Amino acid sequence: MLWPVLLDSAPRDTTWSLGERVSTRLRWLDAPDLPEDLVLQQTVVRAGTLLGFDGQPWAQLIGAGGLRAVREGDHRAGDVTLDGCLGFDAFLRIIDDLPVTVGIVRRVRVVHDLHDRGTSEWIRRPGGVRLTDVPDACPTRLRDEPSFGEPMPDDGEPEPGTMRIMSPEEYFRLARDQLPAEQWQARGFLVDLEVAGPA
Repeated sequence: MLWPVLLDSAPRDTTWSLGERVSTRLRWLDAPDLPEDLVLQQTVVRAGTLLGFDGQPWAQLIGAGGLRAVREGDHRAGDVTLDGCLGFDAFLRIIDDLPVTVGIVRRVRVVHDLHDRGTSEWIRRPGGVRLTDVPDACPTRLRDEPSFGEPMPDDGEPEPGTMRIMSPEEYFRLARDQLPAEQWQARGFLVDLEVAGPA
């Protein structure tokens, strides 16, 4: 089965390329902030209770075939019906007793959100989401359009000793009139991960 996995940050150990076999620990996201057609609806999974270091329940371990993921906020065991998608969480790799999910990367897309220029910051436009197919989840693909890496037109190079570091808020305030009225900003990746059933 193909499972959507939201990568807000790219995994450091691999770039998750098309066709690559990955082994990772995942988190279930009940509200992944994606359009409904991009998330799973009414998916039945088997849930078990995960105990914390103090012996108290802290999350569910959900499973379906070869898929395993942590879901916080509920401790019930048994069959549960969920909406949402999976998410990559680098923190989970330090929890040794969590099982991993192994799958093949079948599709990688960059998630772009549309933002409007506000008076002091970019304001995300509700429902403004665009996906762009890419060959891998390399962090260099997470660029805004137009890129903030592109130099702003100015009157030339700054004189030596006049350059200063600004916060993003200060930069926005000073450059606001030169910025576009709207901009697509990259948020992360949406990966279709093919996970086999139990062996």
